[in-house]
Amino acid sequence: MRIVDRPFAVAVLLALVVSVLPTRIIGGTLADVSGVMTALLNPPAHVLQLVREWLRPPQHARGPDDPVMRELLRERDTYRSQWHAARQEVLELERKIDQFGAIRRADPSGAWRLVDAAVGMAVPASGQGIVQLMTGTALGVAAGDVAIVRGDLLAGRVGPAPDRRTSALVPIGHAGLGRIDASIVIDEAGQGRRVPVQLEAIGGGRLACDVALDGGVTPGMLVRLRDASWPKGAQGMVLGTVVEVGRKDQQPLRGRAIVLPAIDVRNLAEVTIKATGQAGDVGSSAP
Repeated sequence: MRIVDRPFAVAVLLALVVSVLPTRIIGGTLADVSGVMTALLNPPAHVLQLVREWLRPPQHARGPDDPVMRELLRERDTYRSQWHAARQEVLELERKIDQFGAIRRADPSGAWRLVDAAVGMAVPASGQGIVQLMTGTALGVAAGDVAIVRGDLLAGRVGPAPDRRTSALVPIGHAGLGRIDASIVIDEAGQGRRVPVQLEAIGGGRLACDVALDGGVTPGMLVRLRDASWPKGAQGMVLGTVVEVGRKDQQPLRGRAIVLPAIDVRNLAEVTIKATGQAGDVGSSAP
C-alpha cells in the first residue's frame, strides 16, 4: 500500500467502526463533530439566516378573530365601499355633462336651467300614467316645462300648478297632452326627409297617426317633435319610434302608424327638466 493511500484507508476503517458502535456512546461526539464540519464547510449560512430574518420577519398566521386582522378587514371594506361610491359619482357626473352638452347643442339660447328631478309615485286622483316629480317652483320649475332623458329623449311635460317642492309629470303617450305635431324621420343620415304627422294617444301609453301607405314610413323610424305649442328648446327632440304601420279600417287608402314613446316613465328613476322659471316662482299656466 502506498503511503498516500494510508489516510484514506484509515478514514474508511474508522467510518466502519463508528457505524457499528451504539448511538448512546458516540451520539454526542458525532453531533459536535457535525456542527464543526458544518461551520467549516458553510461558515456564512448562520449569519445570512439572521440577516434574512431581520430584513423579513417570519409570517405568523392570523385567524379572522385576531384583532389586527379584524381591523384590517374593516379598513379594506370601508375604502372599497368609498371607491365604489366615488366611481358611481364620477359616472353620474359624466352622464350629466354629456346630457348638458347635447341640450346646449340643440338649444344654444340658454334661456333655461337644468333641474334634476327624482320620479316619485303616481299622483293620486289623476289620470293613469301621471307621476310625481320631487322638485317644484322653488328650483324654477314651471307648468309646461319639458322633461328629458339622455339629452334629447322627451319624457313628457310638467303638469299645471306645480308647488314649491313637487310637480306632476304628464308623460308622452298620455291623453292629457292632447294632439302633438311631429315629424317621422324618413332619412336621418341622408337628406333628412321628414313626414309631418299629428300624434294622438290611443291608450297603453302609445300614440298613433295617419300616414300615406306609399309614403315610405316603416317600423324603426324616429319621430321628432315639431309642435309650436311646445317650448322652442324641445323642438326636434325624440318623441318615440314607429313600431307598426298598417292600413286604416275606415279608410283603406290611408295608413296608420303606431308610435311607442322613447321613455317609459314607469321604469324611470330621474328626469332632467329644462326649467324656464326663476327659483322661487309659483306655478303658472302651461304655454
